[in-house]
Amino acid sequence: MIERRSTSKVANAPYRFPGVTAYWKHLQNEDPDVVIVRGVTRWFCRIAAICAIGQGRRLVIYDQEDAAPSAWGSTWIRRAVFKYLGIPHVTSRLSSTDSRLASGNALSLPFGSPFEPTRAAELGRRLLQWPPRILMVAKYRERKGHSALLKALSIIPKSMSFSLTFCGEEVTPSDTAFRRTLLQEARALGIADRLKFRNNVAHDNMDSVFSSHDLLILPSLFEPAAVSPIEAAWAGCAVLMSRDSGTRGYIPEGDAYDFLADDPEDIARAIAGVLAQPESLRQARDSCFSHISAVANDGAILRLFEHLAGFETRRSQ
Repeated sequence: MIERRSTSKVANAPYRFPGVTAYWKHLQNEDPDVVIVRGVTRWFCRIAAICAIGQGRRLVIYDQEDAAPSAWGSTWIRRAVFKYLGIPHVTSRLSSTDSRLASGNALSLPFGSPFEPTRAAELGRRLLQWPPRILMVAKYRERKGHSALLKALSIIPKSMSFSLTFCGEEVTPSDTAFRRTLLQEARALGIADRLKFRNNVAHDNMDSVFSSHDLLILPSLFEPAAVSPIEAAWAGCAVLMSRDSGTRGYIPEGDAYDFLADDPEDIARAIAGVLAQPESLRQARDSCFSHISAVANDGAILRLFEHLAGFETRRSQ
């Protein structure tokens, strides 16, 4: 009540959630079989969860934490309590083991392909172009690692030809200032002639961006659920990403496909390995597409979702 009486210039500030009575009535009108809430650390998600439990509806909690977190940490305890109440947690992070076994674990429910199956197959078979075309899709923020990537590309052997595209959102003065700073850095490093920007692309048109590049790199720090590497892999790109990224499991195992995000030398190592020759890049592209097709295909996701939603139980009844 105190927060709702305070003022804010942000129209969608987190405390502007519906009241309990209003949400209770809304949920009754919608009459859903399953309610999925985005964690329970936000007040509006807590209200949704309370209303769903109060109305006896099937509740599933989605978060972006590790599928198997450290025991007795806040994530582990929160999940264990809800699991005891019969309420499952799912996460977009992939686990190499059965994450349902331990009390504080969550079931991995992968992000699926953003493309229709026929379109994904078409993108996966597209021809490799050389010199390679590198892409980074990210907002113009310091933690995304644009500068680290520029430094890494200036380190790799000059005999390696490439072009680089930064694809982001330029909607505020700070975005424009950040982009200009990146161009200045590229000039200082001697690679400005290889850099271009492609901004404010509608999501429906992103397949054309991915399909016109061969390698996506995301050196982002503290990234729990990066989606651009997943979309790029489905579009037939090779993908290199931060070792601690939450969606690292969508890309093949091994340090050939990851790096330390705060270490330009290690980023350069990974890039040089993929760009050593056309066959290296072709193999990386094929491996990334094959891996994500195996771990995040529509059939596997549907079966997991049906299990969580209780549809399998209903069918047996």
